[in-house]
Amino acid sequence: MKLINQNATLRFALDMLRVGFNGVSAAATSDPDANPNGEDVNKGWHQIVKEKAADQIVTDPVYFDPDGAGDYKTLDAIVTELKNTLIHPSLRNDPRLVVLVGSDLTATAQTHMMNQADKPSEKVAAQQMDKNIGGMRAYTPPFFPGKRIAITILSNLHIYTQKGTAHRKAKDEEDRKQYENSYWRNEGYALEEFEAYAAIDESAMNIGAKP
Repeated sequence: MKLINQNATLRFALDMLRVGFNGVSAAATSDPDANPNGEDVNKGWHQIVKEKAADQIVTDPVYFDPDGAGDYKTLDAIVTELKNTLIHPSLRNDPRLVVLVGSDLTATAQTHMMNQADKPSEKVAAQQMDKNIGGMRAYTPPFFPGKRIAITILSNLHIYTQKGTAHRKAKDEEDRKQYENSYWRNEGYALEEFEAYAAIDESAMNIGAKP
């Protein structure tokens, strides 16, 4: 029972991140088949910035091509420009800034580096490149869109639960032959400072040569 409850708690936490990174709207009745990443459960952090501080997110087409036929050859170049143009000047040197990067982007960069590496030290560097980008600690969070890249302070991303609305229930449902663990609450996402968030939207990011 302890393991089952631990697993349920982990899944609830992962679902909060899933919606936080992918949520676009809050439907009266969500459709998990049509919106597998919780796009219709709630408005997540990225969507909130899109609506309230649109200038912090790049939505014009961007081309990332390690072979040099795009706008950027490296993730470091993308991150450096994002930080220097969209993060508020008072925060640009804040040591708490991190990079959130999608797996499609890191896979492209690492594959290119591995193909170019001819020394063991270069291969190790390629394997570690997704840990530090543009001089900042880099993470690929669970359910983060594959072609999105963002800079922020992790504590800038908030989740609020309305007091008195949380209710959790666990029960062995014999009719359905399964053990069900449910967690209801009124919950919302927020950012403390919009100018501490800068991103390239996944719809704008293109991997490959610029036409």
